[in-house]
This record gives sequence, structure tokens and C-alpha cells, in this order.
Amino acid sequence: MQEWFSNNIGTILAGVIVLVIVAAIIIGMIRRKKSGKPVIDCGGECSKCGGGCSHSSGNSGAKDIPVSATEKGMFRTVIGIDGMMCSMCESHMNDCIRNNFDVKRVISSFKKGETVVLSKEPLDEEKTKEEIGKIGYKVISFASSRI
Repeated sequence: MQEWFSNNIGTILAGVIVLVIVAAIIIGMIRRKKSGKPVIDCGGECSKCGGGCSHSSGNSGAKDIPVSATEKGMFRTVIGIDGMMCSMCESHMNDCIRNNFDVKRVISSFKKGETVVLSKEPLDEEKTKEEIGKIGYKVISFASSRI
């Protein structure tokens, strides 16, 4: 037994090192998931459009769209989105909303995983889910309120 151990110490050490590295990666992924960050960063290659992007930092305050006096009485809809990974994803989402709904303003944040829309009328939740689904994303939450 001792001879076998001596002959295979290199293989055993390599296996232990690989296990430690895999465990560290899994623990890091769990921590990222719990903190709300993407588990796997896109690195600038958008999984939805297949094209490279600048991978900008995204919009930091989508919920905090400043509201002017002329926008009082409008509806603010906050849509939770699963699948936005980069600034190109934000652009695709904004275009989808603008092309399918009568909106005053729309802003998306891949970091927060949300799109915020200002509109005169409330958005139809089912149509919103359908249109967003057509471009490859999933609505995970939907909340609308009058400003």
C-alpha cells in the first residue's frame, strides 16, 4: 500500500488540486447568484444576438428615471427580465418595447435585470411577455403604477 501511494503521489496531488479549484469555482458561482449578479459573465459576447458589444457598465438607475412635470399621471412599469447580459441586450429590449408599445421613455439595465417604461397607458402584461419572449428573453416580474 505504501509503495502504491509513493508511486502515485503526483496523481493524487493533481486530483486534489483540481477538486479544490472546482469547489472554489462552484462556491463563487453560488455567491454571485445569491448577490443577484450573473453567474457567468458574457465577456462582451452577447448570447442573445451572437455579436460582440462594448460590454458597457449598463444603466445604473433604471428605476430612478427622473420624471418631469409633464409626465405626472403617466404609468411607470418595471419589468424584470431574465437573459440580458450586455449593453446590446439593453438596446434590443428598448427597441422591442418602442416598436410594440406607445411609450414616452424606456430604459433597460442588464446589471439590474430590468426595463423601466414610462407610458400614458398601462402596458398589457401578457402582450409584453409575448413580445419580449419573441426576442429571446423572459419576463420574471411585472409591476405598473401611476406616477
